[in-house]
Amino acid sequence: MKQPEDQRTIELALEAAAARKRGRPPKADKLSDAERARRYRARQKMMPKDDWNYEQLTVLTRTEILRLTSGAAAKPASESELVANWAYGMFLLWDRTTAQCQRPDDRSELLALVSA
Repeated sequence: MKQPEDQRTIELALEAAAARKRGRPPKADKLSDAERARRYRARQKMMPKDDWNYEQLTVLTRTEILRLTSGAAAKPASESELVANWAYGMFLLWDRTTAQCQRPDDRSELLALVSA
């Protein structure tokens, strides 16, 4: 003889954390959508609109190195060393980026700016 199946149901309490929410999952950072869009537009404005050439890159590197090294004597020793390392990093980036088309006088001039 067959036994009748158990017709009882088990009700489990729903936890708020376990409840599945619909929609987009939360982002790791707590930025609002408006702030995220503002930052996106700012990044798009910073991106170059045309191709870069050697002269533009060299001038930009020279001005950035001069900006970093200006007033180094007035800064504390640890800060001036850090900024000198940043300037040298700018030179290394320029050196790697323009390795195939460098002019020797540009390289020596930028290296002198960093070494000074």
